[in-house]
Amino acid sequence: MNKRIGMLPALLLALPGWAADATALMKESDRRIKAPDETVQYDMELYDGDKLVHSRKLLRLDKQMDGKNSTLIRFQAPAAVKNVGLLIEDTGAAINDIWSYTPATKSLRRIAGAQKQNWFMGTEFTYEDFEDYKLKSYRFEQVDTLAPCLRWAKCAVIEATPNPGAEAQASGYGKKRYYIEQASQYPVQIEYFDRQGALAKRLTTESLKSYGSYSRPQAQTMWNAANNRKTRMVVTELTIKPGLVDSQFTQRALRNEE
Repeated sequence: MNKRIGMLPALLLALPGWAADATALMKESDRRIKAPDETVQYDMELYDGDKLVHSRKLLRLDKQMDGKNSTLIRFQAPAAVKNVGLLIEDTGAAINDIWSYTPATKSLRRIAGAQKQNWFMGTEFTYEDFEDYKLKSYRFEQVDTLAPCLRWAKCAVIEATPNPGAEAQASGYGKKRYYIEQASQYPVQIEYFDRQGALAKRLTTESLKSYGSYSRPQAQTMWNAANNRKTRMVVTELTIKPGLVDSQFTQRALRNEE
């Protein structure tokens, strides 16, 4: 019976009338892409147009725990940003607990809800770009069914609009558009629209690699339409289920300089 239930989203994708089940598709994508825990090391490249202006090294840890997705991000190089860190406790609420640590001043501060629209460390990512789908806070609708996107033959295109209230007020976006690749159900492209409906940013995936039953991008680029700047994240090492423990996702751990 579980096997039949697991096949349902794929069957929905094959049917012309699956629009009413856009939320079910997003839930299945969420289930497919979330590992119990994982570690990823990145080379981060910051571009102004096509010109590379900065290179950094970044470590990201993720763990599903106590009904939330906990994420710890820490810069490893160069020296100017080493050990600058971010801790996100994503419960799906409009206002999540986000903490940042600055080693130069030994300061730990909480990012207020309205500040999640702010830019992260000179990149083209904002704090809220690290949040997950937030399934309870958005309305999902079909835009297109199984259309080609990027290098992939079939993607379901889903538009996400924040529900009125806290999420709509806290988010810097009027809507998001997800391109869910059919086989992996990974969002290989995400478009972010401002509150006036104009395209603000685009996150694109260059390739996917399988790690057991999980698919992960090997490189992604966030492009900012307003200034033509880009932040490219290249995976250098990735481990699924490394056995991370809860104590690695605390304010104390965030302050721990390696």
